[in-house]
Amino acid sequence: MVELAWLTDFSIAFIESYGFIALFVFVVLETSFILHFIPSEVVIPLAALFMITGPTTFGLFVAVSVVGGIIGSLLCYWLFGVNGERLMRRWGHIVRMPDDEIDKSQEWFTRYGEGLMFWGRFLPVLRTPISIPAGFAKMDLTKFSLYSGAGWALYVAALAGLGYSNGGETKAPIEVAWAAVWPVVQANPVASTVAVVFLTALGMVAWRRRQAFPF
Repeated sequence: MVELAWLTDFSIAFIESYGFIALFVFVVLETSFILHFIPSEVVIPLAALFMITGPTTFGLFVAVSVVGGIIGSLLCYWLFGVNGERLMRRWGHIVRMPDDEIDKSQEWFTRYGEGLMFWGRFLPVLRTPISIPAGFAKMDLTKFSLYSGAGWALYVAALAGLGYSNGGETKAPIEVAWAAVWPVVQANPVASTVAVVFLTALGMVAWRRRQAFPF
């Protein structure tokens, strides 16, 4: 979409000028399916390059993006999902969502179930539209928010790590993530243990669903 390249450039410039507020606005608009054609896999690493200066700003960057991602996904869930199959089939061409993509999202959701809310956030084709069949299916909002938030957290952390630079020294995502997480683990060992157990259980549930519905 060469004709939309200027929107990507504008988004990056907008975030560079207005910081975390602009990042939040961009993520909400992208995940709500309003600006889904602006690739977050391009914008987020470039934004991270000039916004992240250390573990604290890395954590803030991820947190702002995740909150924006959950809010945007919920908007997509309600606007285009719960209220929207007929609306999308009639007006989806305006936001570049043809019928075959709607059908594909519904088929994936029916086959792989709720766990796709987590894994689907890593796939460019499904990351945003997967919220729509969840709305069609009236997926439980608590599960939807938790799965979406966890998927977005890992997705954004990986992209932010790729774009992270400090004094010209590019760091691997695992280094950045560890530097951000370890102080929190030391300060809150009990809460950290609960979080690890929860994420492990979430992963096991997704894996079992994958086993039950293999490709």
